[in-house]
Amino acid sequence: MAKAESPADTPADYDDERPNHMIFWLDPAIANPAEYQHLKKAFGSNTDPRCENWTMLLDKDYDDLLASDIPSTIEFEGVIFLLQAFADEESCLAAFEKNQDKRIFFITSGLMGEKIVPKVVERYRHIFTDLITNTPYLSIYIFCHNTMYHGNWAVQYDDYVLIFDFDSDLLRRMTRDIAIYFRERGERMPKDNNIEGALKHLHWAKRLWYQYEKIKQDYKTDYPKMVSESKQMREIDELIKRTEAMLPKGSSLNDHHSNDHSDGEMDTQASEPGE
Repeated sequence: MAKAESPADTPADYDDERPNHMIFWLDPAIANPAEYQHLKKAFGSNTDPRCENWTMLLDKDYDDLLASDIPSTIEFEGVIFLLQAFADEESCLAAFEKNQDKRIFFITSGLMGEKIVPKVVERYRHIFTDLITNTPYLSIYIFCHNTMYHGNWAVQYDDYVLIFDFDSDLLRRMTRDIAIYFRERGERMPKDNNIEGALKHLHWAKRLWYQYEKIKQDYKTDYPKMVSESKQMREIDELIKRTEAMLPKGSSLNDHHSNDHSDGEMDTQASEPGE
């Protein structure tokens, strides 16, 4: 058994700025207790993004989110995000216009997606494109019951759109995609001499990939089991070690990461090489 340090061990005052990554959610039905049950369980909320004590969002909270024109600070699977929910296309497009400098992960219902996705891709394609490699991001998530119907119109946007009829599958894929994004950011930031930012993103990637593995390996809190340490988790660990080695001597982050943090540790079991 290997003990993996939790990425939440990033100090509470590690980043004074609001997150640069956001989740947009277009669907008035999110306030319905019967909708998006798995996805909602992945969210927590706190007024202070640097606070480590989070509370789960309740269904009534989504009514407030839909009524607000500003994003709320939330925790998605242990990582700080900004979440903004919309009941109509107009307010959603206005938020895209306002947040073009952000990395946005966009969830929408099928019927609303059919109308708004063409406009979003046409006007804000750069938000869903890696500006260094010019590679499209698959980070528009359509949640619907009739996947065949919505697949017909969405096929022309298949570089950007994924379709799901189970919100648990959507949650798993979005967790994976965000982890990959954070890893890529963490790998690139040292080139700009932003070692601390790189470590923050790599630790976020580690936490999210751990959550992804828990979902993938059908981890149940009622019947806990060891989460197998995947190849990707080992790669992120190695990136963290290499990045920590770039820190200047005497850095407070060096002291921080050398401490043994028991709170929030993740239990993993070594898997066979190549897994």
